[in-house]
Amino acid sequence: MGSKSFFQNFILTFIFVLITLPVLAQVNPSQSIPNKISSITVFLNNAEIYRKGKITISNGKSEILFENISSRIMDKGIKVNASNGVKIYAISIDRKIKSFEKNEAYKRIIDSIKVIGNQEELFLSNLEILNKRMLFLESNMKINNSSSVTFSKIDEAEKYFSKKIREIQNKITIEKNKLKTINENKKISINKADSLKQRIQKSNTTLRIILDSKITTECEISLKYLVTNAIWKPVYSMRANKDNSNIDIEYQAQIYNDTGIDWYNIPMTLAILDSSNDIDMPELDVWSLENSENQYSKRRYSSSNTGRNNDKKKPENDTSSLEFNELGIDDLSTRFELENLHKIPSDATPHLIDVTSFQKKVEFYNLSIPKIKNGGYLVARINDWQSLGLIDGTASLYYNNTYQGFSNLKTQQVSDTLDISLGKENSFSISRKKVSSRSRKNLIGFSITENMTFEIIVRNNKNEATEIEIKDQIPVSNSKDVEVKSINLSNGKLDPLNGEVSWNIKLAPNESKKIILRFSIKYPKSKKNQIFYNRKKIMSPRFF
Repeated sequence: MGSKSFFQNFILTFIFVLITLPVLAQVNPSQSIPNKISSITVFLNNAEIYRKGKITISNGKSEILFENISSRIMDKGIKVNASNGVKIYAISIDRKIKSFEKNEAYKRIIDSIKVIGNQEELFLSNLEILNKRMLFLESNMKINNSSSVTFSKIDEAEKYFSKKIREIQNKITIEKNKLKTINENKKISINKADSLKQRIQKSNTTLRIILDSKITTECEISLKYLVTNAIWKPVYSMRANKDNSNIDIEYQAQIYNDTGIDWYNIPMTLAILDSSNDIDMPELDVWSLENSENQYSKRRYSSSNTGRNNDKKKPENDTSSLEFNELGIDDLSTRFELENLHKIPSDATPHLIDVTSFQKKVEFYNLSIPKIKNGGYLVARINDWQSLGLIDGTASLYYNNTYQGFSNLKTQQVSDTLDISLGKENSFSISRKKVSSRSRKNLIGFSITENMTFEIIVRNNKNEATEIEIKDQIPVSNSKDVEVKSINLSNGKLDPLNGEVSWNIKLAPNESKKIILRFSIKYPKSKKNQIFYNRKKIMSPRFF
């Protein structure tokens, strides 16, 4: 039975070796390819990294390793190309966390922390000895009640103990200062170790690529992949001058990099695209003017989840817990290739850089909406703005070389012109009030009719003639049971779709004009408490 069992085991082992040998010989030993980042394209929701490297591979199948890749790499959007007819056979992402303790820089910091720890123990020991010496002196400062004790001896003892105490106190102060410095250095080193540990963990991913070649050859491998936690946001500076018909627009960008890899002096492109849809075939949605914002929001948030993993343990590139800023963009595919090289460290801090600049013709006009804010505002109107590739962002405003504040630039408008407020125009005095004597509510049968009258007074404080556009509104009814009628619009222009009323007022120097806005609202008595009038709201802090 023993020899038969041995023979069976030998046959099974022989068969296993025969089956395993071809598999083991199928792939050549793994090689790590020397590579570096060649270029970066930063999108509004992530970034694309382009790496290149050269390596010699043997005939057959070979496994090539791109090491120290950001752990923010997304599963979707990986593109690999090899030269000299080498075939890409398989691609996989190895997210195994490598031991950061083996990193040489990390080990040097840990060793320095140990040295600091030894110095700390030495200073603590010195302090303990000095404190004991102080206690010893204090316990021996008592003078016995003896007739042989004279004032000179007391004076001599006082001088001796005072000198010794001062010496020990000085030494204690020196040791405490040394200990304080040591503790500060220790804290700095620990922070460095923690920061380096996080950086190592963010760049510990390996991309495994199996290549298939018919001959031994040197080939160039290019790799493109998407990473999360890297975006850019637009920032603008707009400079206008009263005596100039042009406005200068400085296009800037805040670039955010938290990938674990520093971007130092690498060619960079900023793109107004959603990179997540780079592979999937595009589809046209219904262009609904009434609901386009909701549709956009739905697409925006669904695309931001690309690259998630369904595993219970969330990978580094998981974005499910992040909060998103919703940016409004047109159907743009604009790219800005930055002329200069920049240093964008992986420090999770926005870095401001210059992108490009424009100069456009501008028309200035004055505008007031006294229902919202009293006073006039200077507005710059830019024609043909859609060719500039502008998207929603924050704009710093300058007029006549004076900073006017900042405004949120909104580009989601179906118009060939873009209006930008340059701040308050103090040459006008504008007030709006409800005329109580001409505003009343009447109950007739089963209906209630409300008559409302508002008075707007505009005054030109300049010593020259000027113009200003005034805007107000009347309600718009969305129900056949509610009827709105305009009674007196003072020759204003009414937009029946949104109820907006506008007047273009020409004023002589120091002239005042009055505008009357009167309308009525008729609705069933049953809707008495369902008719709402928009009112201003102020956020008041709650202290009691």
